[in-house]
Amino acid sequence: MTGIVQCFVVGLSLCMTTQATDKRILLSDPTYVAQELNRLQSELQDVKVHVGVLQQTVNKQQSVITELSNKGVQGTVYTRWGRPDCPAGNHTELVYSGYVGGSFYTSPGAAANAVCLPNNPTFGDHQLSDSGVSTAFIYGAEFEEYAMFGLPHQDEDVACAVCRHSDHSTVTMIPARTSCYPGWTEAYGGLLAAGHPTHPAATEYICIDGQPTSISGGNKNDNGKLFYAVSTKCGSLQCPPYDNDQIVSCVVCMK
Repeated sequence: MTGIVQCFVVGLSLCMTTQATDKRILLSDPTYVAQELNRLQSELQDVKVHVGVLQQTVNKQQSVITELSNKGVQGTVYTRWGRPDCPAGNHTELVYSGYVGGSFYTSPGAAANAVCLPNNPTFGDHQLSDSGVSTAFIYGAEFEEYAMFGLPHQDEDVACAVCRHSDHSTVTMIPARTSCYPGWTEAYGGLLAAGHPTHPAATEYICIDGQPTSISGGNKNDNGKLFYAVSTKCGSLQCPPYDNDQIVSCVVCMK
């Protein structure tokens, strides 16, 4: 039995030695080396083609993901003060149009902000009763110093529109600019407006469109929330770059 094992071991050794010798002989054969290189190059080409197909699939999937992401997330909403319509252009839609509302200009407890009231309101079940319940009030808004805004009559009522642009996700109003900074897209521009400094009611700055339109029949002097153009006052405001008593422009920008 021991002899058989020894024979097997010797035979295996001779076989391995022979295979190694054969490989050395083949590797020294230029024809064999060339054949092996061709085979490897062919396999490498097949791998490259497969990787290319996979990359095309990844690119297509990424494009679909980006498109779905844009549809589901991107888009910004802003109010266009002074106009009942949205700026002309692709991917801009009118959400609704209406009239500017706010608190009365002499009310010390007034709400500071202006709102865009839709021209087709609906009301719920709550009604004002005679039980002495206190409420806040909302009035319409008027342009004062109408010529400053390029309007034909004093006390014109203020229109508004809520607009949505689907290609942008951020919107900001920049005071004291007639154009947006690089990389931003202009929605509209005009004049900065607020309440008069001697009136008791608090107000906020809004950007009135540079070409406001009047509301039909809306030039009766009912007061309400009043808008004036804004001018600069030097002091704590640095002059230069600002100048004293300059009408302040504004622009609404998107990105």
